[in-house]
Amino acid sequence: MKKLIVLLLVVLLVAYIYHSNPRVIDDLTKKAREKAEGIDSGNENPGNDNGNSAGTNTGEKGFSGSGWAGNGSEGDVYIGEGFGAVRVNSTYVLFLDRNDDGKIDAVYLDTTGDGNYDTKYLDQNYDGKTDEWVTTFNGEKSYAWDLTGDGIADVYDTDGDGKVDAWDINSDGVIDERDVDGDGNPDLHDMDFDGVFDEFQGGPVLASPENETAACPQTVEDAYRLYVQAYNNVTKLQAQYNDEPSDELKEKLEEAYGKYEKAKACYESFTETESGTERENITGELGGLMKATLSTNGSVGIRFSTGEIFQTLEDWEKMDIALEPWCVDYPAILGHYVDIGAKSLEELTVGDIPASGYPAEEGAMEVVIGHVYVNRNSDGSYTAFTLVSHERIGDCGHVVEIEYRNAGR
Repeated sequence: MKKLIVLLLVVLLVAYIYHSNPRVIDDLTKKAREKAEGIDSGNENPGNDNGNSAGTNTGEKGFSGSGWAGNGSEGDVYIGEGFGAVRVNSTYVLFLDRNDDGKIDAVYLDTTGDGNYDTKYLDQNYDGKTDEWVTTFNGEKSYAWDLTGDGIADVYDTDGDGKVDAWDINSDGVIDERDVDGDGNPDLHDMDFDGVFDEFQGGPVLASPENETAACPQTVEDAYRLYVQAYNNVTKLQAQYNDEPSDELKEKLEEAYGKYEKAKACYESFTETESGTERENITGELGGLMKATLSTNGSVGIRFSTGEIFQTLEDWEKMDIALEPWCVDYPAILGHYVDIGAKSLEELTVGDIPASGYPAEEGAMEVVIGHVYVNRNSDGSYTAFTLVSHERIGDCGHVVEIEYRNAGR
């Protein structure tokens, strides 16, 4: 909403300036190609190459030189070498004609007043309509593209990882589908276009964590929907808490964790009888005892068969388990594993490894020192592991040491 208001103010201001100075558009588009190339190559502070250009911080230094339209010293419009700027409050809006056709095809906004152009409206096919939006927030970029030519974004890359993860199906400016697990397929849907994902309304509602008699949904589809909803709620609240910690958010997080654990247990009650029952029994011996240290600040996950450690959750598809940055006292590990109780990992045999009960979808839960867990790995093998030590770092950081033994397929 803030950006929309700023944009409307810009439009009104440009109209007024053009009325009072009809040549301003010609001045703005003069020699813009070189300046556009400099900005699009990654320069967030354009125009600091000579005395007649923008300062490195538009919020403080402004523009210097003789480029002011009107009285030549200061005003609402500045004409620089290959660019033009319009003052809005304490910052400026930058306009460019990147292909020298006499039409503005790029608008750069500094929405925070820190001197960096964090929002860009681009007409990439030069048809007079914005078809790409780029926004930078806390150092991370997000993108949106118009595929239909109506000037409204249709697909989004909200985390800047190069993958489309959100869709506006009916071109009303509101996201209707979102991919939350990074597999390229939508997990959340708003098929009635009311602005609320269907998974977050209607259907089964999970009772509060303290209600031990809460009923589990009757179908695996409803159980899975509930499980996804609970997991997404945890990650959303966790992101909010990381940005602005508060006691209220911490309380909501703890409640969300409780609901997630119940939803996960409910879903696994369906999948435990549907997975792992067709494989042959494991034969042979368990491998030797191995050790690994995982940290949410790096070394976040491991592939058991090779012992390779991975640094970020973006490589989840290559891992077997990963440490989650949950804002709780206990460590939570993501994987496809089951808890087989308090046992000695050194004395464990192949016969102790369950033939079924492994979750079909990855999930995270609390791991306890002294218990042994068996993970069904991505290559079809099995690994027994146990938690040796745990250290909490800050609100949401964790470091754990695990021991593990690999088994065959």
